[in-house]
Amino acid sequence: MQFDPDPLLGPDDPPPFHWMQRRPEQRVLLLNDHAGFRTPAALGDLGLPEYAWRSHIVGDWGMEALGRDLVQRLDGSLIEGVYSRAVLDLNRRPTDWDMASAVLDGVSVPANCDLAPASYAARIEAIHRPYHDEIEAFIAEMQHPNPLIVHCHSFTHCLMSSPDDPRPWEVGLLHYCEEDRATAAIEWLRQNTSYTVGDNQPYDLFERMTGSYALHNLHRDLPAITFEIRQDLITTAAEVDHWASLLDAMIKEVFQQ
Repeated sequence: MQFDPDPLLGPDDPPPFHWMQRRPEQRVLLLNDHAGFRTPAALGDLGLPEYAWRSHIVGDWGMEALGRDLVQRLDGSLIEGVYSRAVLDLNRRPTDWDMASAVLDGVSVPANCDLAPASYAARIEAIHRPYHDEIEAFIAEMQHPNPLIVHCHSFTHCLMSSPDDPRPWEVGLLHYCEEDRATAAIEWLRQNTSYTVGDNQPYDLFERMTGSYALHNLHRDLPAITFEIRQDLITTAAEVDHWASLLDAMIKEVFQQ
């Protein structure tokens, strides 16, 4: 059984969340769970090979830039996860079995293999709980009568473990309840772009509830939008600008106050 150093986060490690913009008087809150790629100094590179640090298993490529552009357009708030999803996946619930997976898309994560339950719990306490507690406290502080939570994510054109099974979508919207206004949002994207838009794709909230949606939306009657953009389409500043402009227009029209 493998144990993490105790404490997990040292004096030179950053907090597990970062507010890029914090404006509780505004309507929109962006959650960017997988924006960060840091690891605690004590865990180093997690034993991952170099190529893995260029893949989606460590974070959502392009989301840091896109989230920071989009929050300016929406004049809202943006919180970012700081640590890599390979350390602990913030878009999971504490009861989920794969928060610190020993294998991610076919790649072994040595620092997560046979991880002791005490170390697993310590990662939750050091990284997951502060991030989500901060979000809950902020939502309680929000002053708008009808807040909107925007969950920001990106995905790959295919999984490394399934290279012959390409995903056909450029963008997908995940949804669970009527407040999410998914039908209108998906229709808007299909009418205003030539993209193939995934309806609860590439992931289905009815089959697997994501952590941030479950923790911050499921028990509230609040509108939410969870978008997934294909990572290879947000690699340049021009591409980020394009998608931020598109999402800004869609959100403002579909989720009017």
